[in-house]
Amino acid sequence: MSAKSNQRGAKAPLLGSKIKLKIEKLAMGGAGVARHEGMVVFVPQAAPNEEVLAEVTLAKKNFMEARIVEVLTPGPSRREPPCPVAHTCGGCNWQHLNEDEQRKQKEAIVFETLKKFNRDLEFNYLPIQPSPRVLRYRNRIQPKFKNNRFGFFARNSHQIVETMDCLITEKTLTEHFAEVKNWAAAKNAKDLLRMEMYIAEEGDVRYGLITDEDDGIGFSQVNRFQNEDLLRTALDWAGDHAYEKVFDLYAGAGNFTFPLAQKYAGSEIIGVELNPKLVERARSKIHDKRMTYFMSDVETYMRRASIGKEDLVLLDPPRAGASEYTMQTLAAAQPRKIIYISCHPVSLARDLNWFFAHAQKMGVSYKLDRVQAFEMFPQTDHVETIAELRVDS
Repeated sequence: MSAKSNQRGAKAPLLGSKIKLKIEKLAMGGAGVARHEGMVVFVPQAAPNEEVLAEVTLAKKNFMEARIVEVLTPGPSRREPPCPVAHTCGGCNWQHLNEDEQRKQKEAIVFETLKKFNRDLEFNYLPIQPSPRVLRYRNRIQPKFKNNRFGFFARNSHQIVETMDCLITEKTLTEHFAEVKNWAAAKNAKDLLRMEMYIAEEGDVRYGLITDEDDGIGFSQVNRFQNEDLLRTALDWAGDHAYEKVFDLYAGAGNFTFPLAQKYAGSEIIGVELNPKLVERARSKIHDKRMTYFMSDVETYMRRASIGKEDLVLLDPPRAGASEYTMQTLAAAQPRKIIYISCHPVSLARDLNWFFAHAQKMGVSYKLDRVQAFEMFPQTDHVETIAELRVDS
């Protein structure tokens, strides 16, 4: 049996082969990046600038994946994870890195991803905003229960890693783990139970099952401490212009909508959200005739939206990002300013590519003024990013 060759002529070792690798950096998804005879190798649980002995677990034409067999020379940022189950639990894939390295890698990943999709795009790239808390920051989690085992899924598995604590979760929630485990056990269910626990706006702890009919409370920012900084930045970047209308697309329960309404007292405020639970929660808090909340997916709404040149648009889409139609429609509408908040650098980079390509096609001059990464999810590879687009005058 001969080794397969990639398109550049380098040979990929066979599955199960052990190779020595030098980890260069971390990639989207959290794995370390190394090179072996011209091929890129992705190595989970690696740290930058370390040497490892790794076993090939996947060999494709132009890349490989490998698992660490032994860390030969640890990288300077490698540490023993603070959580005792971090090596097996699927919740945190970067606990083996110190926080400085986590932020450094996220800052680099966001910048490189934006440039990969938009090579000629120039922008002011601000330093990453650290999270006020690196542990005990999550206010919403989804534990699992089966056969009296309570905890979280193991990495790349549906096996439950048992734990009665979670170091990235607020203590207000973890103090209820025993109660929730007993509640789940009392159901005498044979199948896996997926649950959601969260701290409600009123401050009390709530929990329940996630089912096909009920997918939980819907999206909300899980790091309320960092969310304050993100809100402050979004409002600051939006500026002091007297906008005619302010649109909050993918508005959720109004995390940005209500602060925007408070700042822009003379503007019409429009929120657009598909999740009925979140729309109901937002509408229950509206006491201002200037505010309207539409229950709709954003693309459908954009087909009838009337966005003008003196308007502000804020959008905070899910990981999948916005659609090409949505970005093209925004470019054509030419609002005075757009604030885009993203939880996935790839979808942000793609959406910006769609936006600027369509703006150029229409002869509209827009500028990506500034971008900043936010450490919303410490101990994981996930990162929040905020971008400001404005008419280039």
